Amino acid sequence: MMRNVGLVCGLLLSVCLMGRSQGDELLFPNSDFETGTLEGWTAEGEAFVDQPTKGDNSRARNRETANVQGEWWIGGFERYTGAVGQPGATRGDQPTGTLTSQPFTIRRPYISFRIGAGNLPGEVGVRLLVGDERVELATGIDSETMVPYSANVRQYVGREARLQVFDAASGGWGHINVDDFRGTDQPVVDTSKEFALADGITATSYPDVGYDQRYRPQFHFVSKRNWLNDPNGMVYDGRRYHLFFQHNPLATVWGNMTWGHATSPDMVHWTQQPHALLPYRVDRRSGTIFSGTAVVDHNNRLGVQEGDTKTLCAFFTFAAKPAFYQAMAYSTDGGATWKYWNEGRPVVENQGFNSGERDPKVFWHEPSKQWVMVLWVQRDPGRIRFFTSDNLVDWQFASDLMRDWAFECMDLLPLAVDGDEQDTKWLLYDASFDYEIGQFDGQRFVSETPALKMGRGNFYAAQTFNNAPEGRAVQMGWMRGGPNSATHYGVPHNQQMSFPYELQLRTTPKGVRLFCWPIQEINKLVQQNWKADGMTLEPGANALKGVGELDLVDLEVLFSPGDAQQVVFDLPRVTLRYDTNRNSLFHTGVNDQAEPVEVMTIDEVPMREGMVWLRILVDRLSVEAFVGGGRQFGAYYIDPRSGPDTIAMRAEGGKVKVHSLTVQKLESAW
Repeated sequence: MMRNVGLVCGLLLSVCLMGRSQGDELLFPNSDFETGTLEGWTAEGEAFVDQPTKGDNSRARNRETANVQGEWWIGGFERYTGAVGQPGATRGDQPTGTLTSQPFTIRRPYISFRIGAGNLPGEVGVRLLVGDERVELATGIDSETMVPYSANVRQYVGREARLQVFDAASGGWGHINVDDFRGTDQPVVDTSKEFALADGITATSYPDVGYDQRYRPQFHFVSKRNWLNDPNGMVYDGRRYHLFFQHNPLATVWGNMTWGHATSPDMVHWTQQPHALLPYRVDRRSGTIFSGTAVVDHNNRLGVQEGDTKTLCAFFTFAAKPAFYQAMAYSTDGGATWKYWNEGRPVVENQGFNSGERDPKVFWHEPSKQWVMVLWVQRDPGRIRFFTSDNLVDWQFASDLMRDWAFECMDLLPLAVDGDEQDTKWLLYDASFDYEIGQFDGQRFVSETPALKMGRGNFYAAQTFNNAPEGRAVQMGWMRGGPNSATHYGVPHNQQMSFPYELQLRTTPKGVRLFCWPIQEINKLVQQNWKADGMTLEPGANALKGVGELDLVDLEVLFSPGDAQQVVFDLPRVTLRYDTNRNSLFHTGVNDQAEPVEVMTIDEVPMREGMVWLRILVDRLSVEAFVGGGRQFGAYYIDPRSGPDTIAMRAEGGKVKVHSLTVQKLESAW
């Protein structure tokens, strides 16, 4: 069970008690570093400067526990000795070097010790020096937590030897943690191959945090606290929508990837649930939970359904060295608790093209009566790989599609053309919302369009809800980038999702194209409606003069630019401008450093008989703009501390004909 605290505590207790077995002894004085010095050891290079480190320094910096024996240990990443630095201080992965022990005589058949950090055989680890032999004993497990390990040295009993802790790596996980070297008569239990959840990350989802901060988004999903990125596992289970999301439970920056979880009856009002999928270690590999999909096992192909509640299956990327793989977890209680299938081991092994292949999209293909997985496996050239399965566990290669534009977070789904269910085509797109339209037969995708582009600005890594009622295709994306909202605006979270959009295929003069439009459920948030039509907007006039005070806004307008140079929308916290010469919609906002830049530009705004059709959603930290009835859109961050003094729609340099104008004042979804 994902939330079995007793299991986790039991595993940690077994690690903590492993260090003593019948007939054990220090290899030499200070082979456990408990003098607080390197007495008996010789350091060369820079890797083991400021060692040994004192206390659980990795836990002090909000990482997993180091599982220290006593007070002192070797932690190549750490920079706290009790006298130098402070708890949580670090040196990084760049330093390299060795730490070699004094000579000692091997008296027992096993050398037992604790080891953690980088899983980089030959680059970081512990070796034994016996005469001219250099015997590598162990490397780390890509976790700061040190686990017990015993090296069989029976053949060297009676001989003189030295230990050498080595670090020749300067990249990610380029450090080593070790402690408590002893000679033992029996091997200690090596728990590093067993399944264990990462220490320090729990399922708790901030019950003490509310949504009433001044700059908290009010109708876009945000985590109650900390970092958020890709939407994951979006699925409708027959009674409610599930949104899982990439989440750092420990900080407002990226890291410790976990699947956060929220549910909703309508895709607008969300309730954050306990975190669903937590990072884990298995087979000496520690990893985190990258993006993926959730499906309803409607025909119980997995065979674990309990009662009438359909099983939810979550497919995700286990991000662990040396190569990522695709794994699965399942829930038989509607998403309340989760179990890892086969203790989180692969259901699809790494395909060998890219160590970071990721983000499985899984769905049921009704015409061929099978499950399909779409997976990004290679970049330069881009390779999308398709798999099929009858039981959600055994996956067979179906085909490859080579596309230079393809990179991560693939999605594939059918859409009716112009609402005609008899004319269905398939939409294939990636994280940056490059897309093609074509046909899919359950094995292969055949394109009918060139590569096209949808979405602008901060919109990224979108996915659609599986199993959506009435065949709807509703998408949400991560609004990446922008200033760190926790740092700049005093809120407890960072990053947000877009508002949900409905996807449709429509026939245009250029062929079948994709359109996106805010879902109709936004009307549940409408407090007040204000409409006007048939007006001529003179320079100096304000088409929104009678609207009153605004905060959360849904504005839709159809206008003819006439001889105006610009049509300006002064809205809460943001000003948007439509430039007639450029035929573009833009706004000046802020970059990652909160500096003013032109952050929003939608060029080549589609015209309809000389008219411009815009829809604009404004929340506390974002603006989303749709042009041409959804032919193109952009999602952008805004600075909530700035904006115009007066709410207005105005013309500059000439007259504008406003055919229709609707302003909806929205209430909070929280």
